[in-house]
Amino acid sequence: ESDSKDDNSTATMKVNYGPALWLFFGKNYNSNESLLGRPEHTDSVTHDGTFHYQLSGTKIWRVRPTAELMEQNESSPSNKKRKVEESESDKEANNHHIEVECKEGDILLLNTRLWWHSTIIPSQDDPCISYARDIYFSEQKHDCENEQQPNRESSMTNVDGTWATEAIEADTILFTEHNMPDIELPRVQLRTEMASFLDNTASEGPNCQLVELEDDEGGTFMAVVTLRDIREGEFFTLLESDDEEESGDEDCSEEALEEEE
Repeated sequence: ESDSKDDNSTATMKVNYGPALWLFFGKNYNSNESLLGRPEHTDSVTHDGTFHYQLSGTKIWRVRPTAELMEQNESSPSNKKRKVEESESDKEANNHHIEVECKEGDILLLNTRLWWHSTIIPSQDDPCISYARDIYFSEQKHDCENEQQPNRESSMTNVDGTWATEAIEADTILFTEHNMPDIELPRVQLRTEMASFLDNTASEGPNCQLVELEDDEGGTFMAVVTLRDIREGEFFTLLESDDEEESGDEDCSEEALEEEE
C-alpha cells in the first residue's frame, strides 16, 4: 500500500492471476556447452506480464525491448521532461541485450509481448525447473467487492507461427510464389476469434492477403501482401478468401442435408 500525495488516501495495486500454471523443464548435465531454448521471440498475449519462479537449477534470460516498448518509454511524462539530444547509441539501444541469471528461488517479472526474449540453460548438475503465472494489474481501492472479482481467463498459449521482426508498412509484398518460405500462414476471416488468438488487437483482423500481381512481361504471379501496418512481433495472418468461405458454407450445407436424410 502507498499513501496518495493528493488526498492522503490509501490505495492498493490489485493483481489478478490467470488460472493456468506454466511449467518449464530442462536439463544440461555434464556438457561443455549451454543449452539454447527457443530462438528470440515475443509472445502474443494480452495480460500485463508473467512472473517466472525458478524452482531448481539456473536459467539465463536474454531480453531486449521491442520498438513498441521504446516508443512508450519515449512518450512517458518522465522522459518528456528530459532535454537530452538523442545519439546513435540511443537509437540502437533496443538492439542491446540484457542478461538476467535466475537461480533457485529467484522471480523474474516480464511482459513477454513487449520484450524480445530467449533463454539459455548452462551446464549444471541440477535440473532446470521453473513455473510461470500470468498476471493483470489494476489500481483499485481495497474493498471486499473487488476481492471477490474472478480472475481473468488465461490469454497465454503456445502459438507456432511467423511474426514480423520489425514494423512493416501496409501494401508491402512479403512473399511471392517464387520465394515463399516453407510456412503456412493461419487463414482468418475479418471477424473471428482466431484473430484474437494470434493477435491481441482482434479488431484489426487479419494483416495479410493473397493477391494476383502482374510482372513486367505481362504474366501473373501470386503474392502475399500486407493489408495494413504490422507491428514488430505481430503474427502474420492471412485473410480467408471468398472461395474458402463459400467452400466451408457448402460443406456445412451438405452435412445438414445428410443429417436430414
